[in-house]
Amino acid sequence: MVLIAALIAAMPAAITRAQADGHARGDRPAPSIEIFSGVGFTQNSVFGYGGAVWAFGASVDARGPRVKALTGIGAYEYSGALPGVAGSAGFDGDVALAQLLGGYQWRRGEWTLKAYAGVGFETHDLSPGDPDNSVNGGEFGAVGQIELWRNLGDAGWLSLDASYADVFASYWTQLRLGRRMRGRVSAGLETGLSGNEEYDSARAGGFLRYNLGGTELTLSGGVSGDYLAEDFGGYAAFGLYRKF
Repeated sequence: MVLIAALIAAMPAAITRAQADGHARGDRPAPSIEIFSGVGFTQNSVFGYGGAVWAFGASVDARGPRVKALTGIGAYEYSGALPGVAGSAGFDGDVALAQLLGGYQWRRGEWTLKAYAGVGFETHDLSPGDPDNSVNGGEFGAVGQIELWRNLGDAGWLSLDASYADVFASYWTQLRLGRRMRGRVSAGLETGLSGNEEYDSARAGGFLRYNLGGTELTLSGGVSGDYLAEDFGGYAAFGLYRKF
């Protein structure tokens, strides 16, 4: 929270400086906002999200402070046991989350690193109630995230995104190795881990990305599931990114 407050306090100075630089050069203002959204599906879940990053009026490609907001909503199902009920029982869950983070972007050579810290809220609603599942109800907690990018030669790139929240010990990671093809298309491989104190999931597959000016559309898919229970199926995801 101290980091977020400090970044908000720096807004007027950052905006004024960026506007003054742009007017002095007579340039069209560089994009200072990034928006992103998407939806993902697995054999037993669906989750959609959206958010934005603001660079305080400076270019999103430059070094400097950031503020990030994220929200998401989804549904899932799983099997378990209920006290006094013979056999396996089915449970349906609804999840919603919101995060507000402050951070900073560094650039050095072919490397770009973004680091964020802030606060998040996450809530799970189970039907029927599951007394054996600790991931239930709503909680606030601290959140930390990193986004790492590395250019590999003229056409290749490597990215790593990771997030951890002490709300239900939730975590998410994604590693991608991509290559820019001819025209506006990129393609590559991806893998990742996600979960919380009750569930662990892994995924591996590929992705296809189309770049249309400042907008990127990404479609990915492959195999996913609970790697501890060896319960595997498929996944598919669609993402949109734009800066302006």
